[in-house]
Amino acid sequence: MVKKPNTVEVNTDVENGNSAQSTASAVQRKIPGNLPYLTASGTLKKALDGIIPASRPDKFNADFLEHVLKLSGGGARATIPILKKMGFLTSEGVPTELYAKFRTEGGKSAAATQGLRSAFPEIFKRSEWAHTVDDAKLRDIVVEITGLSPSDPVVKAIIATFKAIRSFVGPGSERDDVISGNGAEEFDGVNAGVSMVSNSSGDIRLAYNINIVLPETSDLKVLNAIFRSIRENLMR
Repeated sequence: MVKKPNTVEVNTDVENGNSAQSTASAVQRKIPGNLPYLTASGTLKKALDGIIPASRPDKFNADFLEHVLKLSGGGARATIPILKKMGFLTSEGVPTELYAKFRTEGGKSAAATQGLRSAFPEIFKRSEWAHTVDDAKLRDIVVEITGLSPSDPVVKAIIATFKAIRSFVGPGSERDDVISGNGAEEFDGVNAGVSMVSNSSGDIRLAYNINIVLPETSDLKVLNAIFRSIRENLMR
């Protein structure tokens, strides 16, 4: 079979993560937005699960997938380009610092969020907090970017791939993004000014004026994360 440029053969498994073959095409279609997807999205989740306990290899390749992670076939090999797009691997397949961070309990959620942003920048251009939206909103974003029908198998595969990575994002990811500055375009932070005031006894005291720049959003998860961060870090 002759491959088209920038395509990769994968096993088909859109929604449920099984390894069974499907009658759908094994060749990825080139679509607007360059959104990555695997029809074997369940294999991607298994690979990410396996990365955590396994020793970090000098090079992440098909041999490592087969002999260490126990994943083989086209679906397994197709996870490597996705991991590169996430920033977990260099172009030569060498694990990065983000890969190492993902393997830690404390850094896994933040690394997964950063990996999502790197792999799906067009989605995050539409919604800075795309990793928190519900399935219907995520589908609308993908349809808007690709121009495909909501029922198109590729739309389902993109969403399934996104969700496979998102499953490693913990509930505190909104707060982590605010603190780390990943949401800088939406939340510019806190500007503090200091002034001196005096009371009736003539004592001089310092007064802090804090201006908080909030994002234009009606998402309560985002607002709650911001105010929780303010309460925990500024109001002590």
